[in-house]
Amino acid sequence: MKRYAFLLGCVWQLCWIAPAWAVQGHGEAEGPVAHLMAHLLLFVALLLFLYVLHTKPPDTGLSWKSLKLSLLFFLLWDLDHLFIHWVAGGMYADVRGSGVSLVGDYFVGSRALLDFIYYLGRFDHLLCVPALWFFTISLRDFCIVIEKRRQSRGGQVS
Repeated sequence: MKRYAFLLGCVWQLCWIAPAWAVQGHGEAEGPVAHLMAHLLLFVALLLFLYVLHTKPPDTGLSWKSLKLSLLFFLLWDLDHLFIHWVAGGMYADVRGSGVSLVGDYFVGSRALLDFIYYLGRFDHLLCVPALWFFTISLRDFCIVIEKRRQSRGGQVS
């Protein structure tokens, strides 16, 4: 019965499909401000967490090293996003979403160089995917360590 309910739920979801866009607007002025504040808060939290793990490490195992690497990649990803938001803020709104080249009036310096830097900055998945990979490895290793501790205690869970 549960299986049929699950299948019925899946079919119902497929009947009411709506487009899901990967990029969305943030609304009026308060949207981008709150978004950038969230990026800054994430930056500070990651930096603090990395500092604590570096100065007072709970353990030196692979799981903690993988967690530190994932936090480092998340920190770099967040810095990349802050930079891209800063560069994109100087572009016209219609140019930002259209895929057209950057507008040269808003930049001091070489337009081609800023185009290239902006282009490279949009490859944020090259930082986010390794961050998620190391985070997954650390969670897997934490589970292995917990399971070994359970087995060494004779199956007791405390």
